[in-house]
Amino acid sequence: MSHSKQSDLASRDVGRGGMSPTWKWVISGLVMLHLLAVTAEPFRFFTRSARGTSPASDPVRWALAPYIELAYLNHGYFFFAPEPGPSHLMECRLEMPDSSQVSLMFPDKRKQRPRLLYHRHFMLAEFLNQLHVFPVDAAVAREDPSRAEAWQSERSVFERVRDSMSHHVATKFGASSARIERVEHRLPSDDEVFRQRLPLDSPTLYVTLPDALETLPLAPATEEATFSAPSAAIRGSANEELP
Repeated sequence: MSHSKQSDLASRDVGRGGMSPTWKWVISGLVMLHLLAVTAEPFRFFTRSARGTSPASDPVRWALAPYIELAYLNHGYFFFAPEPGPSHLMECRLEMPDSSQVSLMFPDKRKQRPRLLYHRHFMLAEFLNQLHVFPVDAAVAREDPSRAEAWQSERSVFERVRDSMSHHVATKFGASSARIERVEHRLPSDDEVFRQRLPLDSPTLYVTLPDALETLPLAPATEEATFSAPSAAIRGSANEELP
């Protein structure tokens, strides 16, 4: 078929409502660009390591960054990862007007329905944990006032959110006061799952997180010691009982 006949057929197709080859190429290119943007973020995520991201993924990801962020194509890869970390809950301890004590856990899939309500409490618990900042260290406050001021500013944000949640829970359940503590639910190890048959909701997987750093005494020096023990650490144990 000659070139002139092909052009005539293409013209008749366009006249009947068809699409010209130029527009087909344009639309195909846009579709391919969109698919590349969809795969760019997970490709960059799954090829990263402790040394950073893959050089093969960065150029494409950064070139398409405006479209990826505008279309919100990078929303879930850092949360629903292949190796997720521990989840966090809030334990609310209520003191009722008759002096009785009530403990509530958020989220609680057995009590919070529909599922969307459970999910909302789950995200609130994670949000509070992300905001947590330990109280300002007294030594830092003495040595570096400007750093202590910035530290206290971040701590104040956490305290305002925590106190607002406590006030809401106390009002909702008619309690005299409410206190919120952060609880971490760690993932069991391979040995705990396959050999010990430890269930995911085992009490040993839950630990109440401290709100403040505890100062530990220095370890006594020994002749064999080649290093000094740290002067402060966070103490938390999965066997810790709630008071």
